[in-house]
Amino acid sequence: MALFALTIFLSAALLFLIQPMLAKQLLPYLGGGAAVWTACMLFFQAMLLAGYAYAHAVCRFLSPLAQRRLHSLLLLLALLSLPLLYQPDVSAFSTQPPLLAVLLFLLFTTGLPYFLLSATGPLLQHWFAGCYSTASPYRLYALSNIGSLGGLLAYPFLLEPGLLLSEQRLYWVSGFVVFAACCLGLMWRHLAVLAPSYRAGAARLRQPGAIRWLLLSASGVVLLLAVTQQLTQNVPPIPFLWVVPLCLYLLSYILVFNKPHWYQRGLWCYLFCLSMVFGLLLFYMGRQFDLISQLLLYLLVLFSGCMLCHGELARLKPEPRGLTGYYLLLAAGGALGSLAVNLLAPLWFTQQWEFLLVLLAIYLLLWPVGPGTRRWQQALWLSGAVLFTLSVLALEWQPGRQNVYAERNFYGSLSVRDISLNGTMQRRLIDGTTSHGAQYLAAPLSLEAQSYYRTGTGAALALEYFLPAALTRSTQQLQQRKFGLVGLGAGALAVYGKPGDTMVFYELNPAVIKVASEHFSYLSDSAATVDIVQGDARLMLQAQLESGSQQFDVLVLDAFSSDSIPQHLLTLEAMQLYWQHLHSDGVLAVHVSNNYLDLTGLLRNQAASLGLQAYFIATPAQGTDPAAHWVLLTNNQRFIQQPQVQQALSRWLTPAHVAVNWTDQHSNLLQVLK
Repeated sequence: MALFALTIFLSAALLFLIQPMLAKQLLPYLGGGAAVWTACMLFFQAMLLAGYAYAHAVCRFLSPLAQRRLHSLLLLLALLSLPLLYQPDVSAFSTQPPLLAVLLFLLFTTGLPYFLLSATGPLLQHWFAGCYSTASPYRLYALSNIGSLGGLLAYPFLLEPGLLLSEQRLYWVSGFVVFAACCLGLMWRHLAVLAPSYRAGAARLRQPGAIRWLLLSASGVVLLLAVTQQLTQNVPPIPFLWVVPLCLYLLSYILVFNKPHWYQRGLWCYLFCLSMVFGLLLFYMGRQFDLISQLLLYLLVLFSGCMLCHGELARLKPEPRGLTGYYLLLAAGGALGSLAVNLLAPLWFTQQWEFLLVLLAIYLLLWPVGPGTRRWQQALWLSGAVLFTLSVLALEWQPGRQNVYAERNFYGSLSVRDISLNGTMQRRLIDGTTSHGAQYLAAPLSLEAQSYYRTGTGAALALEYFLPAALTRSTQQLQQRKFGLVGLGAGALAVYGKPGDTMVFYELNPAVIKVASEHFSYLSDSAATVDIVQGDARLMLQAQLESGSQQFDVLVLDAFSSDSIPQHLLTLEAMQLYWQHLHSDGVLAVHVSNNYLDLTGLLRNQAASLGLQAYFIATPAQGTDPAAHWVLLTNNQRFIQQPQVQQALSRWLTPAHVAVNWTDQHSNLLQVLK
């Protein structure tokens, strides 16, 4: 039995250890957004379904010895494919649409090893049931989930803080070799003793409970992905925030399959109904809560929902002969849930409505039926669903607010909203839950930048008052300033362009370019020549370097999605790239306003590494304009000594000795949490 336990534990740990590792590697090539993890989960769920389908097919139609021959061959082929994972080439897929790029990269680098790891759980449980008829194979399922949990927790707390990405891949490859040896040893030792007629039972959707298995499994996955999206739209998508929800998802499986008495239906129904109220508050007023409160409430919503979904699945599980078909339907439900979040939700919804809808779906799946159910119980349950729906409609409607445009794509959800402020209409660009640009609709206020970009903020000072360190450039060069701007938003910074200036905006999200061009007038009203480059700023700047430096006077870095930051734009290698495109006396202005992160210590350390001076400019909130925090990196004392700049300089928020620095191979967001 020990070899069964070791093999299934190793397979589960490797299966879940590789998920955050590969997702983190993909982030820099796809804008660093939260959707990268959701897309990865679609691949992982699809491969889990493929693995379970393979396990069910071979256990149903092949003899144990034929299974041994086939599975041994596939394991050897997987071992031969490991070099593709050890030295992956992400850039080969970067020209594809983002979702397709994620799926192709994962398929070619880890497709076969991941497929075999996915198939291990049901395969080994089926073989175990044949070898040890008096023991329950479902205990191995709980052990598998414990291994998954261990692999997930090991990544953010052991591998990510202490190892480079290349070292992480090496350790995983070594672990897979050990797993393959264990699996081969198990098959050649145990499968020969099984009867040639030993087969798995059929999987039929018409069998009792099959549709319910499918829906409960799908609902659990949708809830997991929706909660993770909600968490990471305001905080950068880091492995820690991917792993914690997934750990709770797995823990619910462990509890209900290993200790069935942990599932007390009435208790978890009560907690879930309470969680639905929290879900409404978080969806509409999440920014009113601090990070820890948000994390705890979201995790309560997730755990209570998963305990109900998975508790019902454990209560309805079949006899061991039907376990491969049962797991196949669970995997199919998980794949359907991932497809719904990745493909259907962006097509159907402009906001992340799947979070609220899955709460309602789980509630309805628990509709009281069966012997002894009273009509008043069903009426009470129905009234709860109606009350939840009416609450959503009431919170959606707000007086004095008009939605002008909304769009959702791989990079997130955008909306353009007109709001009446003391009788004057202001248009705002909302990215996720955060305003990323505002403009008054009537002149002369429409010609002034608002919000984080108003007069007196760090970026505005850099663009308005830039002067070269010494008068070594020609008069024509001084009159033809060139600015680079990473992140377009509503295009508010274009108001600081003067005749003869060139402003080059780098914007990853095509929806932002459309909104800034069609629903705001900053770009068309600018006196400067405005160019827009679509694509990830770092990849675009790296490509442009082949034809020479852009020779920017000022480069503004403001590439946020809600309160989330793309980490790959803040590493030391990224900073070195920026300075290859800046004049030696140029200015790098970095937007660091954030509810949850303090990036000032990081930027001070990076400035010191590059031999630059760093300056902090904090503009306090005024009226409807939020507080704006910027860091300027430069050695240009002629610019810094101007009175307008000197008056704006502020004291640093963190001590100078804070030891934090990020590179492409190593970054830890936990270091900069407030």
